[in-house]
Amino acid sequence: MKFNQKIFLNEILPTLKKLVSIPSVNGNEHKIADYVAKYLSKVGFKVEKIPVTGCGPTVFAQHKFGPKGLNLLFYGHLDTVKPTDGWRYPPFKPTIKHGLLYGLGACDMKGGVAAILTAAKKIKKMGLKGSLTVLLVSDEELYSRGCFGLIRSGKLKNVDAAISAEPTGLGRMEIGKVGRIVYEVWVNGGKFKVNPIIDVSKFILNLKNDLTVLALGGGEEFLSKPNSCRIILDKKLKLGEDGRIVLNQLKNLVFKLGLKSRFKIKIFRRPTPYMKPYMVNKKHRIVKVLEEACFKVKGFKPRKVLGLWAGDENYLVKEANIPTVVLGPEGGNVHTANEYVKLSSVVDTANIYVEAAKLFLS
Repeated sequence: MKFNQKIFLNEILPTLKKLVSIPSVNGNEHKIADYVAKYLSKVGFKVEKIPVTGCGPTVFAQHKFGPKGLNLLFYGHLDTVKPTDGWRYPPFKPTIKHGLLYGLGACDMKGGVAAILTAAKKIKKMGLKGSLTVLLVSDEELYSRGCFGLIRSGKLKNVDAAISAEPTGLGRMEIGKVGRIVYEVWVNGGKFKVNPIIDVSKFILNLKNDLTVLALGGGEEFLSKPNSCRIILDKKLKLGEDGRIVLNQLKNLVFKLGLKSRFKIKIFRRPTPYMKPYMVNKKHRIVKVLEEACFKVKGFKPRKVLGLWAGDENYLVKEANIPTVVLGPEGGNVHTANEYVKLSSVVDTANIYVEAAKLFLS
């Protein structure tokens, strides 16, 4: 398939600009959910808006081509992080410079959502078999309540495979992801009246490289030694790694270092489970289909890699047993000022999704 300039000008760009112009910071996804629900309903999908506690709704849409065949899922999320300082362009006013579209969420992941919507509109008109399902969730940037809640509802039980539009660039396809878990550590000077910040500093300096300190705080008085200290640790879980074993390793580290402060280490509580690492078999049908679709559109096959950030895809695989691969547009400055997406890659992504659906649902 050749690059289709007409599709880019007439469909993807207006849709992408509209998506970016709608503020959808986590917890405020209502307006963007309304927009994508109306879009999918207008092009012929059966659409539901599923309420999510504390957030905007998740949009679940499906088109059945016939009673027989497979069910392919396109996944995206509607929420963004909050805008940071330092933007050269208004974060909610899409700005195009040198083939890049700047705006909050342009890369993560409204470029991918625009590709999904445009591809779904085109796929709907094809005489394929089975079903195409579109899942656009809320709350991905915080607790993943949109995706996890939908899995628990049973609505995804008949899905055979999924493609996530998270931004990867088209040269790489994630066929697996690391997991993620967060630990909360409370430290008290105890009977030895030790300054807990000193012991916490020693503890942090001896952590492994795959543990990241997200927060550190302690002490309130300018001239008084703090009595307690709290840190939050983020851990990427490798394939086969268990977060409970890591918890015991952290406790053993305190003993090994001979720290006198009292350490209380536990898994940080959240309303959804932590993400377990996964890897899809590289010979699975969805992997082969997406490789072939990319080759048809771009003339090359993407590298198969392990994604280094956990997300809703971990739930789709480990909680819903849906083989899920990730391939989406190219962009940059995610979660910071001047976020952008490469427009040509959004068009290519949409065309790849069309080809993938043709192959998977034929």
